[in-house]
Amino acid sequence: MSKTFYKRASSPKLLAEFTSHHHHHHHPASRISSTSSKNNNKSFPPNKSIQVWNTTCIVTNFGKDQSLTQCSILINPANPELSGVSQFPYFPRGGPVPKDIPKSMHKDWQPLGYTSSWGGMDVGTGMLYPASVVDGIVHQLGGQQLAAQCKLIHLLRGGCPVGTAVSTSMGGKRLRTAYDSVIHTTPPFYNQEGQEEQEQIDLLGRCYRKSLDLAFQQSSSSAINGDGSSSIRIACPLLGAGARGFPLNVAITTAALECWKWMNNSNRGQNQERERDQVLAFGIPDKSIADMLVGSFEECAEG
Repeated sequence: MSKTFYKRASSPKLLAEFTSHHHHHHHPASRISSTSSKNNNKSFPPNKSIQVWNTTCIVTNFGKDQSLTQCSILINPANPELSGVSQFPYFPRGGPVPKDIPKSMHKDWQPLGYTSSWGGMDVGTGMLYPASVVDGIVHQLGGQQLAAQCKLIHLLRGGCPVGTAVSTSMGGKRLRTAYDSVIHTTPPFYNQEGQEEQEQIDLLGRCYRKSLDLAFQQSSSSAINGDGSSSIRIACPLLGAGARGFPLNVAITTAALECWKWMNNSNRGQNQERERDQVLAFGIPDKSIADMLVGSFEECAEG
């Protein structure tokens, strides 16, 4: 169950930071200072870094309203329809998404553990409530405005097929307080019939690539942060490990390898000026999972 509700007040904690200069440090730092570039006369690729944070909730306790993290863009693991998870009272980890929406929420609807089948499926321990997944919370806070924008994207370009990413900047006030925009990306289901495991891992990797491209391309054109710092900070959960049913070790290894590649790939911009530093900040509610992700990045660092 989501820990969001009773731990809201506790601040995110930075567990580790890795930078493209191949050195990294564990930090008990209370605040991250962003160093502005000293050398504006030559063309430099931006500094890139990856941070791993432990936070109660990446949607409500990690965004630009949080003085420590100040991420302005959120990567959200979505579904191809961009519909959030609101039409289901709960849904199965690892899929499939049920075909029929439960007709009534009174007579037939029973909370988790009190019913043996729902939407024609057996209900087991692998069910998730909307409030326990990032996409559910994003759509709760995004409200009508986000729903309308997602509907439009669905009409114009068929939603967000697996392995692709789309961006929205609309949303209810609570979502806009936390993030300027949300990048939605759809990870594959892990145990889909007729697909090789490697194929699913490749698609999950592509979700990271597409999301990061879109997030940083979008934000490099935006103004310097309100606090005068010049870094672009993107918040990201561990993709694929929730409703999509990837085993934890596979989700973590894929995240680490893909993001390490992103960090060490210095794509130079066209402009002469130094581009803004880019920070990818993972926000993970479960400390043991966050520690595993740090361990995986450390393995990458050791090569």
